[in-house]
Amino acid sequence: MRTTAHLASDMLTLARLHAALDFVVETEQMIAGMRETSAPPQPGVARLGELLGEARELLRRLLARQDNRQAVEPARTRRDPGR
Repeated sequence: MRTTAHLASDMLTLARLHAALDFVVETEQMIAGMRETSAPPQPGVARLGELLGEARELLRRLLARQDNRQAVEPARTRRDPGR
């Protein structure tokens, strides 16, 4: 069974992942705006946009795994202690 400290740590990690995803999405939007307004296309700006897209997808996958774990966990903790 997980302790309160472990659950608090998990919640803190989940909050940090959500904050990181929010930051990446906001930065990605800012970079897209820069790309649209710059006259000659800047390869560095385009590459940064690609990297941010990859980071966004990785964070979403991590969060999806966290959600799946939390959905399964209560079923495991409901087990009969005698077993």
